[in-house]
Amino acid sequence: MNRRNLVVTILLLIAAPWAGADDVEEQIRLGLDSYRQGDYKAAIDDLNFAVAQIREKLNAQQATLLPEPLEGWTASETEHNTAAMSMLGGGAHLTRTYRRGDESVEITIMAGSPMVSSLLAMINNPMMLSGNPNMKPYRFKRIRGVREETRGDIKITLALGGQIMVQLAGRGAGEESLESYLAVLDFEEIKRSLLP
Repeated sequence: MNRRNLVVTILLLIAAPWAGADDVEEQIRLGLDSYRQGDYKAAIDDLNFAVAQIREKLNAQQATLLPEPLEGWTASETEHNTAAMSMLGGGAHLTRTYRRGDESVEITIMAGSPMVSSLLAMINNPMMLSGNPNMKPYRFKRIRGVREETRGDIKITLALGGQIMVQLAGRGAGEESLESYLAVLDFEEIKRSLLP
C-alpha cells in the first residue's frame, strides 16, 4: 500500500465513528474536542447548543401526544412552555387549542413538576374538593380526576401515574366535546413518553 493510500485509509478510520453523524452528534463532538483542549467555555457553549437541539427534537416528539383536530375542528400548533416549567422545578408542559365556531377546547399536559404533584394531591383527596361547590370528582374510564364548571365553562383535570396532569378546558364547549377529545388521547403513550 503506497503512502497516499495509507494516509487516506487512516483518515477514513478516524472519521468512521462520525460518519452519518447528525447535527447534534457533531455539536457534542465539538464540545468534547473543546473540553479535551481545555477550552471549557467553548465546551459549555457547544454542549448547551447540543442540549437545545435535543430539546427541539424532544418537543417535536412530545407534540405528537396531543391529537389532531376532530372533524370540523381546527387546531393551533402545540406550545411548549419550558421556560415556565424550569421556574417550577422542571418537567414538560404542552398545550394545544382546538376550535369549532364559538367552541374551544384547550388540552394541557404537565408532567414531572412539583406543581403537578400538589395539583394531583387535590384530585386524590375528595375532602379538599368539598370546599368548592363548582368542583366534583370525575372519572374517565378508570382515570380519576375532577370536573369544574364556572359560568358554563367546563374544565376536566385527570391524574396519570401520580406525576402527569391532563387538563381539558372548554369555553363555549359542552362536556360532549371535551369527552370526544378525551376519547382520542392515547393515555398509555402519554405515560410511556413522560414518566421516568
